[in-house]
Amino acid sequence: MFISAKDNPKIKAYCKLASSKRARAEQGAFVVEGVINCLDIIRTENIEITSLFYTEEALEKHRGELPVEVFEGFDEKRRFVITSEVARKMSQVEQASGAFVIARRLDIPFSAEALDPGGKYLVLDNIQDPGNLGTMIRTSAAVGIDGIILTANTVDLYNPKVVRSAMASMPLVKLFIENDYPAVIGTLNDLGIRTYAAVVRDGEPVTDIDWSEGCAVVIGNEGRGLPESDALLCSHRVTIHMKGSIDSLNAAVASSILLWEMSGRGK
Repeated sequence: MFISAKDNPKIKAYCKLASSKRARAEQGAFVVEGVINCLDIIRTENIEITSLFYTEEALEKHRGELPVEVFEGFDEKRRFVITSEVARKMSQVEQASGAFVIARRLDIPFSAEALDPGGKYLVLDNIQDPGNLGTMIRTSAAVGIDGIILTANTVDLYNPKVVRSAMASMPLVKLFIENDYPAVIGTLNDLGIRTYAAVVRDGEPVTDIDWSEGCAVVIGNEGRGLPESDALLCSHRVTIHMKGSIDSLNAAVASSILLWEMSGRGK
C-alpha cells in the first residue's frame, strides 16, 4: 500500500504511539525508527511486527550497502510505502531516515520462575534519562547479561529515545518491568542471587568481587543515586573507586564498568 497523506489513520496511529506512553501501554506496542534499527528488528526472531513503513528514497540510498530487500519482501499486508513528507511527520529526529516499524512490546512478567539463580542481572532504580537506559540495554546485550529489571518509576522502556539509543539490542536481553523495588530485591535475595547496591563509597571494590555466581547490580537515579533505604535491602554494596576529587560517574558509564566486571569480561 502507498500512503501519501499525513492524516492517514495508520500514520496517525504511529505518531500517537511515538508520542504517548499511555498509548504504548494500552496497545502493547512501540515504535522503531531508522533503517538499520528496523532491519535488525525485522530479522530478529520472536518479535511481532505489526507495521513497516519506508520511503523509496531510503531503499535506493542504502541499496547495495544494507539488505533493504528485506523491506520489499516483508508481508505486503503490513508493508506501507510512504512519501518523504509523511516520513518527516513520523520522524522523532531532525533528519528522517525513511524507515519505521510498529512492534509488540518485548518485556516479560517478573517472577522468580523467570529468573536463573545462577544468572547476572541489572536492576534499575528510578533511572530517568532515556539515553542512559538505552545505553545500559545495549551494553547488557553486548556482554551477555541475563536480564534487566526496571523498577521504581524508571523511564518508559519504550520511549522512542530509549529504543533509538539501544540500537536494536532490546530483543537480545530479557527485559522485566516491576515497579515494586522491595519485591524485586526480595525475590532476588530469596533465590540466592547476590544483590549489589552501587554506591559512591564504602562498598566492596568492583575489581575485588567474585562475580562467578548469580548476582545483580542495582543502579540508582542519575542525580541522587541509590537511596540508603533501597541500598539497605541489598545483600552487598559495590563501589567503583576513582582518582583524585572525582566522586561520581554518569549512570550509564558506571553501569558499563559494573556490567563488564560482572560478566567476567574484566578477568
